Amino acid sequence: MAHVRIDNDLLIVELSSWDKLWAIHGSFRVPLANIASATVSKPPSFWESLKVLGTNAGSLKMAGTFLYHGDVVFFDYQGSEDVLVIDLAENASKYKHLFFHVDPPDSADDVANRITAALHARSATT
Repeated sequence: MAHVRIDNDLLIVELSSWDKLWAIHGSFRVPLANIASATVSKPPSFWESLKVLGTNAGSLKMAGTFLYHGDVVFFDYQGSEDVLVIDLAENASKYKHLFFHVDPPDSADDVANRITAALHARSATT
């Protein structure tokens, strides 16, 4: 699971120590300018993706870099609960989308709404 927060114009996604190990990846620091949108979705199924680097244990744990519908994406989720999906701007990163389970007491909906509000506030000032 991930702890997600916004600090000024930066989205910070902190992975747990175990998730860093399973994903073979550290936490994320993404400028809001590089985020196209934040939504909530059911996680992709085991059969829709191909692991590049990380853990692919189906509904038990998906963590790391994957190919998903032809795009390079990052997964960090388990089970079938809704996940936060962060769509990145074109050429902003090697990843097209980031999928995370969010640490309680937050929910994927709460975090997606906060990111969307920050994106709207940012576009209103530019």
